[in-house]
Amino acid sequence: MRPALVFLCWLFCVSPAAAVERTVLAVNIGWHVGLAFEAADLDPAAFPEAADFPDARWIEVGWGDAAFYRDPDPGLGTILAAALVPTPAVLHLVGMPAHPAQYLPGAEVLAIPLDDAQLARLVAYVAAQVDRAGRPRADALGPGLYPVSRFYPALGEFSLERTCNTWVAEALAAAGLPIDPGGVVQAGTLMARVRAALGIRPEPVPEPSELR
Repeated sequence: MRPALVFLCWLFCVSPAAAVERTVLAVNIGWHVGLAFEAADLDPAAFPEAADFPDARWIEVGWGDAAFYRDPDPGLGTILAAALVPTPAVLHLVGMPAHPAQYLPGAEVLAIPLDDAQLARLVAYVAAQVDRAGRPRADALGPGLYPVSRFYPALGEFSLERTCNTWVAEALAAAGLPIDPGGVVQAGTLMARVRAALGIRPEPVPEPSELR
């Protein structure tokens, strides 16, 4: 066997396989950020509720106050309850037939690259947030806010100290992203920290003279 061929055989045999990069999306609709996964990355064995969306290309997951999140037109009492006292939480799953940037054209969509291990940790964290009450999977509480979406019972309580955006920061930190969930309340704060964790510099603010 020629020396060059021997070297190539050795190289392919001993070199580790290149890490596969996956993408998760942070979807910011202004006050709330959810995490969108390619449907193929949510194994129903690890996240059984994903099987409720067999035709989805992407599945977005959000966490929030049970009463406020499920009410398309919340009254003042619901808003104050969510703001002032810890309240039960729900998960919101949305089956999207297209990329979230197309499905929600007014949203800010930020791609988060993860390796296989990080993705597995993130999926495990999110799946563990479903309150299955000891059963293999949870039944949906009812329809969600979009045509193909459902709410599910979730663990934890919503409060001003732990909002939907705090929850996303906690999930990304559990995956291994260098992000501090402390003090994350608003969507803007979360997105800024995600960008910092990814090494994305903020857009420069124009000087007043540049705006003329």
